[in-house]
Amino acid sequence: DTTKPLWITPDQALDVTIECNDAEGLAAAQALEPLANDNCDGELVMTKTEGEFVSTGCGNAGTYTNMWTVTDVCGNFSKLFTQIIVIEDTSAPVWSTLSQEL
Repeated sequence: DTTKPLWITPDQALDVTIECNDAEGLAAAQALEPLANDNCDGELVMTKTEGEFVSTGCGNAGTYTNMWTVTDVCGNFSKLFTQIIVIEDTSAPVWSTLSQEL
């Protein structure tokens, strides 16, 4: 067998944009995994490389870029699958001081 495993999950299907204070959303996005198949019987071995947080310079906003490969029992490996998690701060600031106290 010389055929590489193929990703069933479409490109960009796991890409997510979340609000910077959404810890549950980030955990859910990090737990996502693409699906793959192969023409050969046997177990596929998936390897995830978790990307480091890259800040955009605005508080907790930035990106994570995670990458996967999958290898079949014959040693053939897939093309790289990439997930981009974008963390944005789209919430307007809220005053914590009453206007009459200014």
